[in-house]
Amino acid sequence: MKIHFSFHYLMTIARGCAVIAGLLLGALPSVQAQIAPGPYEILPFEEGFIIEAFKDLQASAGIADWSGVAAASWVSPNAYNEHTGTDFALQSGTPLYATAAGTVTARVTSFARDQTGANLGNGNYVRMAIDAASPNDEALDLLYCHMLSVAVNVGQRVNVGDLVGYSDNNGNSTSEHLHFQSEIRGGAATCPFYWAHFKYPILFNPNGMHQLGGIVRVTATHTPLRTDRFDSSPQISTAWRDQLYFFSYPKRGYYQVFVPNLPGYRSGWVRATDVEEVFTGTVIQPLPDNGPYVHTGQLQSKYTLRSAPDDTASAVGQIFFGGGRFVADQITNGYYRIPVPGGVARWGWVKPTSRLVVYPQLTHPALDLAALPRKDFPIRESFTTLGQSRFGRAKFKRCVVRSFSPAAPGGDGRALFLTDEGNHGQGSSESVLVGRPGHRNYFVQCQVYFNYGAPAGSGYERYGIFLRDDGFAGLTTTFEGAGNGYALLWDTDDGRLRAGKIVDAVITDFLSPARYVTGSGWHTLRIEARENQIKYFLDDQLLIAATDTTFPSGQCGIGYVTARSDWPLTRGAYFDNFWADTLEPPRFAEVQSLPEGRVGFQLTGYVGATNVVERSADLTHWQFHTTVIVGANGRGEFVDVATAAPRFYRAHRVE
Repeated sequence: MKIHFSFHYLMTIARGCAVIAGLLLGALPSVQAQIAPGPYEILPFEEGFIIEAFKDLQASAGIADWSGVAAASWVSPNAYNEHTGTDFALQSGTPLYATAAGTVTARVTSFARDQTGANLGNGNYVRMAIDAASPNDEALDLLYCHMLSVAVNVGQRVNVGDLVGYSDNNGNSTSEHLHFQSEIRGGAATCPFYWAHFKYPILFNPNGMHQLGGIVRVTATHTPLRTDRFDSSPQISTAWRDQLYFFSYPKRGYYQVFVPNLPGYRSGWVRATDVEEVFTGTVIQPLPDNGPYVHTGQLQSKYTLRSAPDDTASAVGQIFFGGGRFVADQITNGYYRIPVPGGVARWGWVKPTSRLVVYPQLTHPALDLAALPRKDFPIRESFTTLGQSRFGRAKFKRCVVRSFSPAAPGGDGRALFLTDEGNHGQGSSESVLVGRPGHRNYFVQCQVYFNYGAPAGSGYERYGIFLRDDGFAGLTTTFEGAGNGYALLWDTDDGRLRAGKIVDAVITDFLSPARYVTGSGWHTLRIEARENQIKYFLDDQLLIAATDTTFPSGQCGIGYVTARSDWPLTRGAYFDNFWADTLEPPRFAEVQSLPEGRVGFQLTGYVGATNVVERSADLTHWQFHTTVIVGANGRGEFVDVATAAPRFYRAHRVE
């Protein structure tokens, strides 16, 4: 089993280490008071799926760990009452790896596959005593629960990245997943994020497909911080251009970010269209006060944010809560500069104490950021390689490329099979997500095979495409993450099309009267979202255009769900020739020198039906002209393929 990280050559970072990531404006002096983060290095699974539930920090309250969110319903990621760990949705049989070095102290292997019950506890599990201590200098135990099989023995030494076993759905479990539990040795379960048990703040699984946490930079002049992830949610403060914020996760076109200086709020929601994800800065994390968690409890000793990196500078705010993460863009005189949201653009300087964790770097040093999956448009995939698909971020990774007949129009006879086949648990859907939470004006298009009335049996299968979604397209169910976005869906039993929006898996169909497509065959589905105008197309024909403001932005992809009574029999849907790209005015990239003094560009963006190419804002000294391509040796430098008849363009410099 290949793991992209090379863990064993890495030296353990000494506690009290003052090594700081680069990209900073000032050098770090020796600061003896700061402490280092904990020993966990990676997310513990090979294939990277969704977080179902965080640890419940406040028993019987459903308070999610580091985000401090109370769960009104089980919609991922969140917490539910008495939950003692972090749940990751994993396909049964997913390899699990050690996140830290340690010794196996216990294991249980007596449960059969899918042997579940409310009184069966952890099912098959492994407990490891971790070598290094927590930032609180506590001995840690780590548990992997609900396992299919165990690959280690009691007394065995493990290093970071060693195989521990495989995931399943047994014990007190209702869906295939990994329950990852951090404990104080001899004590209770605790939250590894809230208590800084991970060594790096931005976490990845070994192959870099799954990311947990990150940093956003504000790109708008200013943008509201809200109580929830809707434009209608109350505003609690304002973030300003170039400020850096740490986010726990995106949802519904927003990022949940930590805020330092609001006495009533640990975190707020910032619109994804007003920020960009970056890998820069130094992350610091105030540890909570020792003792029981109190949801509204502030730090006994708060951190003063000063106007300058000097002990005598005036105060501009405070850090009120522990467990949050903040991003410094400068370090001077032992002080870290972090954003202070509010009525004006302001930063404050905070000095480390014995209770403040400074992370040595943002990500694991073995991670190649350039090799991470590309999230920018255009995104095109024709599924030509048979076998396990690496396309996008799947919910459970039940998607494979297969030979399929009849072939999609213009295809090669191979297509992506998206399925819930082999499901172990109550989940009934699968989806693949691509793009960024900040995508706003864009389209998604895919060829989908409508398998009318098949296979035989009661119930139906539903599948299609979606955009502006951050919830992994639950389509009909809120279990393990509900779809939130605009979708074009088709049902196998009666052939009904649904062109509408999904909010926590409740579908509002914009089509009235209902539309049906009966009979099997390939069809091209397309959705365009520009500002508040949403258009749905079937086979290049407009179905309906709607005005809706529910979702400002989000990712896109394909989804499948079953409501059949005979599952888990073979089921699924075939997709081919996926395409997502911007509807923004055309932009030109990849400048090339061509013969005869010509200059070539790659044209990205959407031209539409007009023959006029809008001038790019960052190329104000260029004029763009359309030309007709005469043949293979024509003089066009770049091509627009967003319309039925491709058109070529040329540019010349205006001196």
